[in-house]
Amino acid sequence: MVLAGIAMLSSCGTLPEAGPSTSAVMNGAAPASSGYQGYDLVSLTEDVADSLNAAPNTANPSSVAAFSALPPAAPLGRIGIGDLLQITLWEANPTGTTLLTPAGLNVSLRVDPSGDIEMPYLGAMHVAGRTAMSVQRRIMAALAAQGHSIQAAVLDSEDVSGVAVVTGEANRPGAYPLNDETDSLLDLIALAGGPRIPDNQVMVDLRRGDLEATASLADINNDPDLNVAVEAGDTVMLESRNLVYYAFGAVNRPGVFSYQAPNMTLVQALGDIAGLQDSLAAPKGVFIYRRDSGAAVAQTIYQLDLTDPASFFTAGIFVLHPNDIIYVSDAPIGDVSKVLQVVSGVSNIAAVPRNFGGP
Repeated sequence: MVLAGIAMLSSCGTLPEAGPSTSAVMNGAAPASSGYQGYDLVSLTEDVADSLNAAPNTANPSSVAAFSALPPAAPLGRIGIGDLLQITLWEANPTGTTLLTPAGLNVSLRVDPSGDIEMPYLGAMHVAGRTAMSVQRRIMAALAAQGHSIQAAVLDSEDVSGVAVVTGEANRPGAYPLNDETDSLLDLIALAGGPRIPDNQVMVDLRRGDLEATASLADINNDPDLNVAVEAGDTVMLESRNLVYYAFGAVNRPGVFSYQAPNMTLVQALGDIAGLQDSLAAPKGVFIYRRDSGAAVAQTIYQLDLTDPASFFTAGIFVLHPNDIIYVSDAPIGDVSKVLQVVSGVSNIAAVPRNFGGP
């Protein structure tokens, strides 16, 4: 009678399960080209793992589009509002007369909010957005008719406008001056001491005026097109990505796990979840679900056969991606165990009245 009950319960599909069976995953594979959003089933071997590792890393298309939409960075070395200019005037004086009294003039002028300075002998002069050399030439041209070969030297001695700001998860957040040697996004992040969290966990948010572009630090490192030139006034925020992967089914520790290593392997993940449940797991039913919008096939399930002695070598080189799902299906013998638990539970319930003195 017990055996008949096992057969009946097993066949009617009423047993509790954490997910699809091994055969259901294998029989349900169909590429998206078949007319619905299906998935490819790929047997995970060392050759497959090696080919996946050799594939070039491509940046998120939305990140590439956002960075491409940013206006080109303005040239460095331009005078800005709030800068302090040191201006020196002097004059060759073969005739003994001079415009300058004494025969040389040194002034310190702060660029006002309108971008002007109040230049002696000339009045208001707009200098914001110009180089020190162009302002110097402009001063000499304006004074040419007022003296003998008047010369000018202009130095932007306090360049408070030529800085970009790094905030968030940087080791040394703050404002950093820009020059020809530190003009890229990665240069600026390096000036701020880099991120204080693992690189693979960092998102970089660049704000320029009213525009904003975001990409992972890993993508910026791998794609030169994302390592854009920075300009004065840019703000760069380093934020945590909080990368995770998931584990379900017949594993000892199901749940959500932090994706810590830059290239985390399946072996490391199996260690995090304390392996498979010996009493339930189907060793041929280890599946890794992956959705990759940048790949030719958007949805793929990789199947690892742990009955193969070499499978752990394969798992050691297969790189897990953030948001991957590890699912382990139940072995058929697990159904028998579940039925026995059900039968045992029913018999215990039937024994309750007797235990309390009932007939």
